[in-house]
Amino acid sequence: MTAPLSITPRARLISSSLLVFLLIFAGGCRKSPKANSNANSSTMASTTDAEQAKRQAQTLIDEGKELYKNDQDEQAVEKFKQAINQDPNNAEAHLRLGMSYAALDKKDEAETEYRKSIELFKKKNQADSKDAGAYFLLGEAHSFLHQDESAVSAYRQATKLKPEDEETWYRLGMAEIRLAQYPEAISAFQKALEIDPNDSRASDGLENAQEGAQRIKEGKKHAEDILKKQQENGNANGNLNTNSRSKPKPTPKRSPGKPF
Repeated sequence: MTAPLSITPRARLISSSLLVFLLIFAGGCRKSPKANSNANSSTMASTTDAEQAKRQAQTLIDEGKELYKNDQDEQAVEKFKQAINQDPNNAEAHLRLGMSYAALDKKDEAETEYRKSIELFKKKNQADSKDAGAYFLLGEAHSFLHQDESAVSAYRQATKLKPEDEETWYRLGMAEIRLAQYPEAISAFQKALEIDPNDSRASDGLENAQEGAQRIKEGKKHAEDILKKQQENGNANGNLNTNSRSKPKPTPKRSPGKPF
């Protein structure tokens, strides 16, 4: 028979230490996936909550828009405030809250919300330069603040991104009329009518723009006529002065008793 192997105390110590190390390592490996899983779950939950808040805000905005259309402006204000509570950086909610304040003749509150919406729309457009709707609403906010040059710039960008939107062309034409940019306004209204020939607003806008262009044309013609007459009168006066200077002066009469 083969004699059993004898294990020395040192060998036992090494074996025990190795076993403890393996158990600790295995435990660590088992805990790591759990920790990662918890972190991922937390991130996913946070993302889901933010998305849900944005969806709720949009629902409140839609409800507020209906109230605003039906002239229920105070109720609309509350809906838009609730939307902002859900999503404080929602530019449209601030814009529409401003519109509702304006309908209630709360001008200072409206202006504050318009300015806030402009700030947020600009950030939104920097993050996504292809959102035609955001540029359109940015143009609206500028228009409400009578910042017509900025409004024109925003509307123009919206038409580039969504050229088939008749409303944007109409708004662009109106902003250009306010700036007395009549040829550009005529072009914008014509674009709107190409999309919707039955749009009476665009037809009226086109007529106003054409009348404005005609007034400017007549004004320029009138100014040119005045300038021409002034130049003709100036030449005539110049000739008269030249002729008067060319005539000899009469010899003064001598006073009696006095030498010349």
